[in-house]
Amino acid sequence: MDRKRWQTPAFIVLVALAAGCNRGDQPKGDQARAGREVTEPAKEMAGMQTKDMPGMAMSGGEVMVDPAKQQLIGMRMVEATYQPLEKTIRTVGRVDYNERKLKQINAKTEGWIERLYVDFTGQLVKRGDPLFTLYSPELVSTQEEYLLALQAKQQTSSSPFHHVAAGGSSLLEAARRRLQLWDVTPEQIADLERNGRPSKTLTLVSPIDGFVIEKTALEGMRVEPSMVLYKIADLSSVWIYADIYEYELPLVRVGQQATVRLSYEPGRTFQGRVVYVYPYLDSKTRTAKVRLELPNTGDRRLKPGMFADIELKVALGRRLAVPQEAILDSGTRQIVFVEKGKGHFEPKEVTLGLRVDGRQEIVSGLTPGTQVVASANFFLDSESRLRESMGLMAGMAGMERMRTGGMEGMQGMEKTEPGAQMTAKAPTGPQEKRVNDITLTFSTVPSPPKVGQNLLRVRLTDSTGEVIRNAKVSFSFTMPMPGMSAVKADGSLTKDGSFETKALLGMGGTWQVTVKVTIPGKPEIEQMFAVGAGGGQ
Repeated sequence: MDRKRWQTPAFIVLVALAAGCNRGDQPKGDQARAGREVTEPAKEMAGMQTKDMPGMAMSGGEVMVDPAKQQLIGMRMVEATYQPLEKTIRTVGRVDYNERKLKQINAKTEGWIERLYVDFTGQLVKRGDPLFTLYSPELVSTQEEYLLALQAKQQTSSSPFHHVAAGGSSLLEAARRRLQLWDVTPEQIADLERNGRPSKTLTLVSPIDGFVIEKTALEGMRVEPSMVLYKIADLSSVWIYADIYEYELPLVRVGQQATVRLSYEPGRTFQGRVVYVYPYLDSKTRTAKVRLELPNTGDRRLKPGMFADIELKVALGRRLAVPQEAILDSGTRQIVFVEKGKGHFEPKEVTLGLRVDGRQEIVSGLTPGTQVVASANFFLDSESRLRESMGLMAGMAGMERMRTGGMEGMQGMEKTEPGAQMTAKAPTGPQEKRVNDITLTFSTVPSPPKVGQNLLRVRLTDSTGEVIRNAKVSFSFTMPMPGMSAVKADGSLTKDGSFETKALLGMGGTWQVTVKVTIPGKPEIEQMFAVGAGGGQ
């Protein structure tokens, strides 16, 4: 009975050892079958759908987010629709005089100022108000000539000779025209005819209602026709000069209505219109001047020299638009995330137009009625970008290079249970691969490698067993997991003919090492090896 107790376990151990030995010496056909068994889980992995993995990147950048996570991250959907867009251009302007309502007052003849009626700058004058009186000997003699011509006309008007009466009339008309050219008003000429004697001085009057903005006239001053004695501005309307940036100029047109506000009078607005767009830009500020004209108030609230806030509203019509926060702009590409249904979202590139008050015009890339994500876009974008790092799970770029030969040494990879991740049993000793007539013998120091600093080493031999030294070898190693990028390093030739480099394996587990070999006159070789790091640093 005791013999039977230990014979049974011993027999089981012997059978297990024999099976293990047979696996180690299995023929090439069995190895091929084993390789196929290994690749089947890998293919299954490559074709794995992520529809049941909330928040995972899918093929083509598509992302799935379950409703619970959508609510958690505050995702909001909006519809791309045609909307009436109105662009508002805001700028600052400077109030100035209306140049069409400025008048200069000067004497048309030489003389002396006898009396000033308007004697300070800023004084308000009405049309016809006296400004000053001027004594001019030439003006006095012209008045006398006018009176003589008037008498001659009266005497010759009854002459039977027509040419004599016509001569008297033409002489009187010439004298009248000379007085008018010297700014003598018709009323003053009528007074001259009524009084019958010349006036010593001539009173010059204001031609408009306005304010005196310049004054050089003084009592007793000798004046000449070239001298500007007064400058009067009519402030019933004013001009405002505004600066518009060059990118906004295409939206500005003559005749557009403008709203003007004064910062120190909140709530009060003035309405004007664009009357001129200047045909040049300021090279320093990259702005063009636009002139607005608007009526002034009765109390002349708008005063030249003031600064004002200006708004120009430009109606753009109905255009396809979405909220501005729905756009992810990288500078070279503009992306929106489109809802595909059942929690699936797809990035879509769009062409943008104008940006108006928090809304963005879509020129192309979307159709009306499309549901797009208006918040949490950055979460979707980061999930979408993970697809390049999840090649082993989503069958992305790089998966097709992992052939059965490239996974040699990973025959221990197996799938535990449905939905579980793959685990790998990496070889612990040197690994050998043959490509055409070149043999690559890969090893690590120490063997097996540890967590920390190690040496990656490969030895190249030809078909005769000779060591190849004139090659260029590079290594890249990474752990196949999301977000981990490969570290690249060039190999250096050692005395024994091997190529090696230092590698810092930062964590325990299976690492993939890709070896690239370039030999003059031969095609480039690229092979993948797997090593298992363990132990302390």
